[in-house]
Amino acid sequence: MKAGILVNWRSLWVGAHYSTFNRRLCVNLVPCVTVWVALKGGKVPHKDYR
Repeated sequence: MKAGILVNWRSLWVGAHYSTFNRRLCVNLVPCVTVWVALKGGKVPHKDYR
């Protein structure tokens, strides 16, 4: 299991999202700041969002 914080100016939403494909939970309590948790076998988010 891996976890982290991601700042992405395009993620203006507030809420939670679970991806079954990536086996990852993303939570935005503040717009543009995402706390993510990738479960075992899950994919971490890309650092480059160009």
